[in-house]
Amino acid sequence: MEHQQRESYILQKKALLLQLFLFYYSDVSYDSIVLRSFGFSFDPTCNFKAIVKSKKSHIHKYGTHIFSSSVGVNYDRLDVMGNVNIVWCNTIRGQDFYEPEASMNIYFNGAQFFASGYLEGKHISLKHCPNKKGSTDDLLYHLSENQKWRNINSSAETFVLWLMKLFTSKLNVDMVMGAGINVDYGAKDWTGLMDSLNTDFYQGDYQFSHEIEHYVGKELFTSSMVLKTSGFNFYRSLNRELYEFDPEKSFDDSNSTLYRCVDYLQKKNHTTVITYNYDTNLEYLLKKRGVRYTVVYDDNSFSDQEAQVDIYHVHGLLPYDRYTERKYLDSLVFTEEEYYYLYNNPYSWNIAKQLHDFKFNVCVFIGISLTDPDMKRLLELAKNYLKFNFIFLKKEKGYSETVFRDLTSYFFTFDLIVIWIDEYKEIGDYLDKLA
Repeated sequence: MEHQQRESYILQKKALLLQLFLFYYSDVSYDSIVLRSFGFSFDPTCNFKAIVKSKKSHIHKYGTHIFSSSVGVNYDRLDVMGNVNIVWCNTIRGQDFYEPEASMNIYFNGAQFFASGYLEGKHISLKHCPNKKGSTDDLLYHLSENQKWRNINSSAETFVLWLMKLFTSKLNVDMVMGAGINVDYGAKDWTGLMDSLNTDFYQGDYQFSHEIEHYVGKELFTSSMVLKTSGFNFYRSLNRELYEFDPEKSFDDSNSTLYRCVDYLQKKNHTTVITYNYDTNLEYLLKKRGVRYTVVYDDNSFSDQEAQVDIYHVHGLLPYDRYTERKYLDSLVFTEEEYYYLYNNPYSWNIAKQLHDFKFNVCVFIGISLTDPDMKRLLELAKNYLKFNFIFLKKEKGYSETVFRDLTSYFFTFDLIVIWIDEYKEIGDYLDKLA
């Protein structure tokens, strides 16, 4: 995406965010809103439409107009009931703005905005001009973290939860799982897994490991040529790391993150799981609950209409102690060559599935750090200006609040709404409210 197009896209996403926030602020229930991007023959300048079912069961339609500058905007002509006019301005503080008699106007700049007009039959006049330190582009962080905007909507106690409920109630839902989802069992996250496999590969020779790392990074052993010539049994080591670790809690522990995810899957029929994990921990828990599922891990797999959960292992599958079976080994995407091949082949089922679901479904990312550039490239390609995806991230103790604020803005550029948590158990609490 070119620089100018990217700036225009982010402007539209922030405009959508602001309009949805005003619905939240006006106590509109999350399940009363439908967004549409078609049917604007009456007004070609309309960017999108929001259709709201009022508390009296009346249907209200809002046509949204987005302007990248206040220059040339005819506020008088736009002052029509049902219009929402969103304008980027150089500054908000200390300015006098046109106050409409029938429409809703929103003027904004970074985290600062002034909303004036009519929404759901009520007059709104709301100005937010926080004192700025550091980043000037942290709108989402202010909307989600400001305590004065908690519990002002009867359908959700926070704006981020309201957004999650809105999109998960209207769209197909994907759970996107990474290695971090098993951490509270005592398993390693992706970085820990790589470190352990490196230790095996270098047989504890840390000096040699450090010297090699200086030139090529930590992942020399992921070269298939090195694996073949070194005699290192990578698949056996991977099997051990995935399954033969000292557990910190039982897989049946109802407070674990994965267990709580299964609670959600059991309640929310036909949820898709995209997982980058090679293990079968999710399948184990679903089977114990009697939840019917299908597993797709290569291009000879298929999903079952009668299944309650479809699980897509987009980087392959390695069941316990099956590390000598060719069909599983051939499915794995782990070596450098395999990654390069996969992410340079957009017609592969793995890439096609991710691109489609990231773009058209609402995806909830759990146990994923988003440090992988290939993942970010897919999210960039799958942008959709009328929806958001969500990602759970844990606040590390001792980190500056500015870090969380700036990261919220950074993830927003990939269509991701960050849900900051202090403890992993909070993920399950969120999911309980969505199911």
